Amino acid sequence: MGSREHRRMDRRWWLGCCAGLVLGAGGCAGTSSSSSAPGSFGDGTGGSSGSGGSGVLADGGSPNGNGGATAPPEQELDSTYQAPISTGRFIWIANPTSGRVAYVDATSLVVKTVEAGDAPTTVAAVPGADEVVVLNALSNDATVLRTDGTTLTSRTIPGIVAGANRLAVSRQGRFAIAWVDGRQVANARSTDGFQTLTVIDLGAGASTAATAAHTTLAVGFRPASVSFSADEGRAFAVTEDGVSIITLGGAGGPLVNANVALDTDPTADADTRDVSITGDGRFALVRREGSNTVGVVDLGSGALTALALSGPVTDLDVTDDGTRAVAVVRDTSEVAVIPLGGVAPTPADVTHLTITGETIGQTALTMGGAIAVLYSNAVSSERITVLTLSASPPTWRTLRVHAPVLSVIPTADGQGAVVLHPADAAGSSTSGGTIADAGTADAGSGDARADAGALSGSGAPPLAGAFSLLPLDGTHPALIQATDAPIQAVAVSPASDRTLITVRDDKQAIFGAYVGQFPTLAVARYPLASPPIAVGVAATANRGYVAQQHPDGRITLIALDSGDARTLTGYELGARVVDWSQP
Repeated sequence: MGSREHRRMDRRWWLGCCAGLVLGAGGCAGTSSSSSAPGSFGDGTGGSSGSGGSGVLADGGSPNGNGGATAPPEQELDSTYQAPISTGRFIWIANPTSGRVAYVDATSLVVKTVEAGDAPTTVAAVPGADEVVVLNALSNDATVLRTDGTTLTSRTIPGIVAGANRLAVSRQGRFAIAWVDGRQVANARSTDGFQTLTVIDLGAGASTAATAAHTTLAVGFRPASVSFSADEGRAFAVTEDGVSIITLGGAGGPLVNANVALDTDPTADADTRDVSITGDGRFALVRREGSNTVGVVDLGSGALTALALSGPVTDLDVTDDGTRAVAVVRDTSEVAVIPLGGVAPTPADVTHLTITGETIGQTALTMGGAIAVLYSNAVSSERITVLTLSASPPTWRTLRVHAPVLSVIPTADGQGAVVLHPADAAGSSTSGGTIADAGTADAGSGDARADAGALSGSGAPPLAGAFSLLPLDGTHPALIQATDAPIQAVAVSPASDRTLITVRDDKQAIFGAYVGQFPTLAVARYPLASPPIAVGVAATANRGYVAQQHPDGRITLIALDSGDARTLTGYELGARVVDWSQP
């Protein structure tokens, strides 16, 4: 799994393999219909150039889509659309006020609660079972809860680092690491390093109520992400000082045995850095805002290789199997495919592609890394390029949607994608503007929607937002669905056949959930009686769920096969429940 630092932390955690979160069903290691644009569709093929279509850019101008002027930065918004914790059959929601955790059986619709510690907040799923780890904010401990559907067991892990607000769990569920993400700490002082983390060995006493083994370690200044190697032998904390490497096995227990620098200049600003770590733990890849190089750091030797591209790199992503990375340069429409399966790549190993006529500033990789979906939200663009990385040489096609692209969430099987669009004309090709502001508008802001309508110059009422269901093979035109309130959260079923999208407008008291189907592209809307705060999929039960704000607790479950919806109310979930719909 790739660990991402800076604006898009843990992107693969949410989009790649999570337990009932955005794409997954069972714990995580550790992220429309289409047609070609008019006059185009022919697949481009590898090398240094290719034709992805003959469509006109939004302003009819340069590759950056704004007549040669510098476009605003890309907004990496995919991690904004997140969901709460499910472990396949059960949905887990913590109430920091009461000190209890509710667990909902998505098959029988039975709701039970269990005592945790003082102020349970952060919850993480443990792969392979209906098990979660809960951080208790005020008692500085953690509670491990596990059920087989009949019996619930609870274990307490004391001595968790004070203030811990993040949890990372290894792929096979043996280890969890609790740590403090300083970016989530209000009024943090410049001298607060948040360098202490707690490693929890979940395998210790797993079959009993015994206390799990735990170890406190110190890593570099202000950790920004924590991840694990696939074999669970090591963990990696990306910090302002580089990558702290934690050895998890051995008689001596967990130990920080190295810190690897990510730059030749130790004073370089870490805030401009975007870091990905390959699943095998061999390499760290580094992108800097405004830099035209991708750094490949060998985490074993510390050797740094600089790979130069044709301009500032606007996005960098690593496949979940760690075999390749994809970097894009918006100014020149370049895509660089970097092999990572062997020794550290040299510049000669990189495949450079130019997607002629397209504006590409971001990439979203499908699970398995066979396909990269390319787009930009820094300019007003209604086009998406689908790059098949598994072909040799890579091939691509350009697909059209019917509104500017804000974000793209591929399905797990790589056959389709959910494309999110901004509020009405804030980013339309007729407005002449960009969609940068639309992507950051408050989800409950009526003012933002009113401003969007003013930009359109149209008498029609502005839309709150829209999404498209997009088959990535280009066999069917995109199905676009306008929404009556701003989109708040997105979940895609592990089977890749359903997506759940919640909308919320507190000012207008409009709350709802849309269910979209692949491959039929049918869409149904479900009204909600209260504001949604999170959405997800309980895979084993084949139900989607929407947790809502309600003084006594409320959750709506939707059967993904029949569409039958049931709402459960009255189990004290909603009051001051942690809002997992935000990072």
